[in-house]
Amino acid sequence: MSTYLFTGRPHSLALVASVSFVSLLALGILAASVGGDGSSTSGKSSKRQQGKGKKQPQKVFMRGLYNLGNTCFMNSTLQSLSSLKGFNEYIENCAAFIMRNERTAVDPVDAAIALQLRNTVMQLAPQTRKVPALSPRDLVNSLSKRVRWVSSKNEQDAHELFQMISSTLSATRREADTSLFDSGFLSSSLPIDTPVFSPAPTAPDHPQNRPDVADDSAKCSLINEEPPKDSKQPISRRGSSAASFRMPPFSNPFLGMAADRIACVKCAYTAAIRHFTFDNLSLALPMARRTTVEECLSMYTEIEQLSHFKCANCTLLATLAHTEKMIRQREAELATYVDTASRSSSSSRKVQKLRSSIKALHSDRRKLENAAAGSLEDDLKGIELTSPPPGVSTKQTMLARTPRILVLHLSRLIFLPTDGSVKNPVHVTVSPLLDISPFTTTGHISKNASKPISGSEAPSGIRGSVSLDEAKRMNCLYRLCAMVFHAGTHDSGHFYTYRRVPLSSAKSDDSNTSNTSQQQQQKRSFEDEAAQWFMISDIESKEISESTVFSAGNAYMLFYERV
Repeated sequence: MSTYLFTGRPHSLALVASVSFVSLLALGILAASVGGDGSSTSGKSSKRQQGKGKKQPQKVFMRGLYNLGNTCFMNSTLQSLSSLKGFNEYIENCAAFIMRNERTAVDPVDAAIALQLRNTVMQLAPQTRKVPALSPRDLVNSLSKRVRWVSSKNEQDAHELFQMISSTLSATRREADTSLFDSGFLSSSLPIDTPVFSPAPTAPDHPQNRPDVADDSAKCSLINEEPPKDSKQPISRRGSSAASFRMPPFSNPFLGMAADRIACVKCAYTAAIRHFTFDNLSLALPMARRTTVEECLSMYTEIEQLSHFKCANCTLLATLAHTEKMIRQREAELATYVDTASRSSSSSRKVQKLRSSIKALHSDRRKLENAAAGSLEDDLKGIELTSPPPGVSTKQTMLARTPRILVLHLSRLIFLPTDGSVKNPVHVTVSPLLDISPFTTTGHISKNASKPISGSEAPSGIRGSVSLDEAKRMNCLYRLCAMVFHAGTHDSGHFYTYRRVPLSSAKSDDSNTSNTSQQQQQKRSFEDEAAQWFMISDIESKEISESTVFSAGNAYMLFYERV
């Protein structure tokens, strides 16, 4: 070191000695000798051994994509999808399935999109050296045969493109035309201890629907029944409608299931909980300076009031009350004509007409009473229903089955009273890990209109704050893998991506954990998986720090993968 620092100027030898000494101290080589224990040699040896034992991560480079005319929306989406292990496996399976079936069972346009998408994703994998940017023109040409706006050279939306890609890949497997039971969806990757339940509607005076009953846990019927052990096929409940097409043994990793409940505050009636699938969640953002992803999910799953919703049970009760009133009126009117019927032919015809009307009303009342005592979905055809005054009902949506890949769309659109729109600039704080267990259903379903479907208000001991290990066991723990950003206004701007690249060869330092709590150690063990982050904007790519990633609050889309 002193040889390179020597310049031949006066006092240079003192400068060399001083710089060399400070440099060695900074490297920790002379730390032992300065302490006076004479162990400098062993210190050097120890450092060398540690250096040999720790394998340095291999440097990686990311490949960019050429912008073919306002295609940054597509480039950012493709880079994000490429960062997901589950998506890479899915697109490989789709391509293999298409090739095995020689495209006979798949629409040619959808097949071309899937194959071109697979080729593009393969070439966007991390590289060990710098490689030229890739032109996605073949993929653009395939996508434009499905939707022309992809190649229009106008500014488009990354979220809209993602939805189109997801639906196209699902179409290659005919998921849209196949029952969830036929596709094996419900029996694959279900959260442990969080099965999907569908409580059957009950009568208004049933104990489960009476407000005075303390136990409000609904008696539910499990619908995700396991197929017989000797059967290799999932249970089919659609007869032979889908028997002519054998589903491939893999599913869309974006596909999850949500549960939707509407309950009447007035009569406490709750209809059967409705389940629907999703491939992404569009979250509304608050009008605030800062928020978090968890707060946005809480807004998505919160109980909301419906002031003008017509309750089916209230309608039935109002119709039953009106029918009974009409029976009393007709019977009173009949009594006034019975005495004169023998003396007047007109009175005789009136009596017959009233008796027929009363008979029909009694028949309607029996149907209404049977429906009230059983299922409101009973056939009430021919009965004119009476609309009650509008009442207050509540609606809530929760996650019933978690997907392997969770895609969150942060909706930043704000509509103005002047018919215009602006972009919501709220700062959304994100973290490396996301626990969505507070927003998922459990095996205990509440039918109380003022309480959540299930969760913290369920019977004690069912749901509370869980550890990260427990969240992982419940299939509710996710790691952030990519983020799509949009710079500019709502109408115009540029999309770019933050992409995570795991480094499997790197090792994390697990020392100094004795003084930390178990929860902190669990979080550290999940977060310490070594990775590099890259900012990719079309053909430009550069490595960025984690502090840069998690201090950015203007994300537009978030891509998580289940831990």
